[in-house]
Amino acid sequence: MVTCESVSAALEAAEPPRPRRRLLLVEDDAALRVHLSELLMLEGFEVTAAADGAEAMSRLLHEPPPSVIVLDLELPRIDGFAFRTVQLQSPSLREIPTIAFTALNDPAKLPRFGFSAVISKRPGFDALITTLAAVCPPPSTQS
Repeated sequence: MVTCESVSAALEAAEPPRPRRRLLLVEDDAALRVHLSELLMLEGFEVTAAADGAEAMSRLLHEPPPSVIVLDLELPRIDGFAFRTVQLQSPSLREIPTIAFTALNDPAKLPRFGFSAVISKRPGFDALITTLAAVCPPPSTQS
């Protein structure tokens, strides 16, 4: 007799769960933060969100490190530039790939911050997903 439990057990045995890539999303627009978080979760990320650089730094100090950070640059309290400056000064944090996700029109000062990529908010979600795949590839499924 086939039961829901036996089918569920067979599926779990056949395909081990993939480890999820941890992502820290730093975005002050609450609606955008919620929607991006949901979309990124559907893309296989475990998302932690912060509304500004101060909250993001607190999360980095008190939670497991993310695989990648998606950082808005225009933020209240501690903006993305100040956050990135502190991040680059920390040996444990500077190695985390960080993507600037911004509406800034003048990218002239961005190169000195060493972002893994700079994505304009205007092209949308697809550009972010393509960049995340390159910067933070899915974990290998090999046993």
